[in-house]
Amino acid sequence: MNRHTNKLYLAMRYLSILSLILTGVLFFMTEGIVAAAGVEENAGNVSEVQQMEAQFLQAMEQTQKDIAGLESELVAETRNLEEDERQNKIYQTRMTFLKNLVIMSGIGISELEKGMEEIDLSLSLIQNRLQIVRQRSDKFRQTLLSTTERAAMLDQVRGEAGRLTDQEASVVKEYREYQSVLEKKQAILKAILEVLSDQESINQNALDAFEQMRDRLKQEIAKKEGGRLLQRIDKPYSLWQVTVFKQELIQAVKKMAGWLNPSVFREKWSLMKSQTAGFDVMVFAGLCLAAVAGFRGMAVLRSQPRFVSLTRQRIGYPLLLIQDCLPLLIGLGIVFVLSRTGFNTVFPDLIQFLQPLLVVVLLTRVTRVAVRLAVEGKPAQILAVVLKWQPFFIWGIRIFAFLLLFIHRFISFKSALLSPLFFSFELLLIAGVFLFFRDIDQIDPPPRYVRGTGLFFKTCAVAGLMADIAGYSFLAAYWYISWGITIAVASVTLLLIYSIQDVDQTFKQAVEPETGNTHGVSYPFYWILSNGIYLIIGVLVFVALVFSWGAGDRIFPFLSNVVTREYSLGKFQLSFSGLMFAFVVILTTYAIVQIWKQVMAEKILKKSGLSTGARESILTLSGYVVWALGILLSLTAFGLNTTSLAVVFGALSIGLGFGLQNIFNNFISGLILLFERPIQVGDVVEVGGTWGEVLKINVRSTLVQTYDNSTLIIPNSEFISSRVTNWSHRDPYIRRDLLVGVAYGSDTALVEQLLLEAADHVKEVVQYPRKAVVQFIDFGESSLDFRLRFWSTINDFLTAETRLRFEIDRLFRENSVEIPFPQRDIHMKA
Repeated sequence: MNRHTNKLYLAMRYLSILSLILTGVLFFMTEGIVAAAGVEENAGNVSEVQQMEAQFLQAMEQTQKDIAGLESELVAETRNLEEDERQNKIYQTRMTFLKNLVIMSGIGISELEKGMEEIDLSLSLIQNRLQIVRQRSDKFRQTLLSTTERAAMLDQVRGEAGRLTDQEASVVKEYREYQSVLEKKQAILKAILEVLSDQESINQNALDAFEQMRDRLKQEIAKKEGGRLLQRIDKPYSLWQVTVFKQELIQAVKKMAGWLNPSVFREKWSLMKSQTAGFDVMVFAGLCLAAVAGFRGMAVLRSQPRFVSLTRQRIGYPLLLIQDCLPLLIGLGIVFVLSRTGFNTVFPDLIQFLQPLLVVVLLTRVTRVAVRLAVEGKPAQILAVVLKWQPFFIWGIRIFAFLLLFIHRFISFKSALLSPLFFSFELLLIAGVFLFFRDIDQIDPPPRYVRGTGLFFKTCAVAGLMADIAGYSFLAAYWYISWGITIAVASVTLLLIYSIQDVDQTFKQAVEPETGNTHGVSYPFYWILSNGIYLIIGVLVFVALVFSWGAGDRIFPFLSNVVTREYSLGKFQLSFSGLMFAFVVILTTYAIVQIWKQVMAEKILKKSGLSTGARESILTLSGYVVWALGILLSLTAFGLNTTSLAVVFGALSIGLGFGLQNIFNNFISGLILLFERPIQVGDVVEVGGTWGEVLKINVRSTLVQTYDNSTLIIPNSEFISSRVTNWSHRDPYIRRDLLVGVAYGSDTALVEQLLLEAADHVKEVVQYPRKAVVQFIDFGESSLDFRLRFWSTINDFLTAETRLRFEIDRLFRENSVEIPFPQRDIHMKA
């Protein structure tokens, strides 16, 4: 027993020693793993710190580069500020000169207009400079904002540095260095913004001063223009001396020679590069591409046979006019665009020279083309005279305009050459007018209108010369220019009227080519459209004549005041402009409704499978909706607000209660007819014993056309409250009875067979919904009475009855069936 106990004790001891050994091994293995993990963690922290330090160094280097660039920007903006200050002194000197123009009483309108051009040029330069300064200010302001946000985030990171480990605390130094760099960048940005603010203030003050001076000059010009036409100018005889002309020509040659100086070219080129923006170049390039496309498109049109055929008729006169004037229109558009770019700031005189010159050339070409086309249908002698003298007048006006504008823009507006030039032009013009009408008078027979027209033009030409000789040069120039524009406007107007008349006639012939009756095209919309075109032409002619005679500044403000003035009518505020807008809205609504119905009927509802009545109901209801919206818009345009509309509808409700209840009853009945559709457009109805077809269900009444081609106008309420027979309500089929009598003794079976055979031979007799049947209805006084009951359609039943009677008569004759006539036995008593 003891021996076994000792063995058990030794075994337990060995097991405990073994467990201690295993525990120690596991402990040392765990410590190794933990130590290895700590080493790896420390290595990771060291790598992150190094990465952060590298990022800070890279950011600091980039910021240092930004600071260097900003310092250069600060130096450049300081130079710009100094340049703006020097330019402002030039502007102040120019402003003093302009003030002297206003102060001195002897200054003419030409000098004031020249001052206006200088102001416009200065305003353009200042506005461009202000735009550049503001764009740069916005750019630097955004940079300052982003820099400030970055500095704030850096402060937040520095506040969290207390929680950093010893190894990570080394980054704090980089934080502080980066913070100082950002602060330096902020200081430079603020300095740049202050300089830009000073630049903006200087230019804005100059801009305000020039705008005020421009308004003042504009008032002075308007004040002087009122009496300029009747202002008499004493022309000294020294202007006609040869020495004066010689001195003037020498000065002109010297001035033009100065333009060829290379230094002037370099100065202009540098100024144009500084004043021309990228957007201006893009706009000019786009306009040039549009011009090329226009020329190319016109070339393609000219190659089309349809274009050629139109241009040989009066319908194509506007196309010929556009074709001949297209190059000038494009050139005028290019010059106009250039006048809105930096090119105008470099070459203002060139732009102001080209614009009126191109206008003169355009007006003369328009007049030449219009007159040539207008006289093509006249006798050959008149055409020959017009073609003979046309180049003389056209080129004479162009050469005179070129010389006048060249001297005025590039030499001097007080040049001694202007007066002799104008006088020579007047003499040549008078000679040309007299010789032209002399050739016209020699035509055999002379035109009836030549005598009055020739006297009128001769008087106009001589009147201008007399005014110039008397010293009223402004009145003479105004007289000739106004009549020249009037002739151009009259020529184009005559051309347009010819073309529109032919278009109108062609359209009417296309609608009614056989009878020539215009009833088919005299519906309201076409009448409004055709006459509206003439009205628009009349308005445009009126506007052109008003501007040509210089009355626009007086007439249009007066008309604008009359049209826009509001008149009080109770609580309503009404005006003529609102009335015109309301009328335009009503016309537009009418056109939209017509187009909508046509599109719906032909494109959408035609293949929908709906019945004619259903389609008509949809068209009518949708038209009512559009009309309701159009009327509301027109009332709003007329000046009726929501309160006014409430008053109007309140008055309308009172009117409905008293005098308009019958109309309102018919209106509601019309809506019931459209929704419930007991009758529809196209249905055949019987009203009061009269048959007819429903043509239209209107707001108040329904139109029914009888078979006698008369129209019944029936109030809608009668179809709701009265008894109406609708023969085609559900389907187009109708049953009819045909009574036939045969003589006593006839074979009744044969009669039935012949009647059914007659029904089979008539195509208007249908087999649906039932076949034709024969009924033996009675033994009459003189005949055996039969009834042929058959089915036909509502459109064919009268034809079916007629053809059945012809067929029955034919079959009865062929089969010896007699149709008796009534017989009476008369007994006479003595």
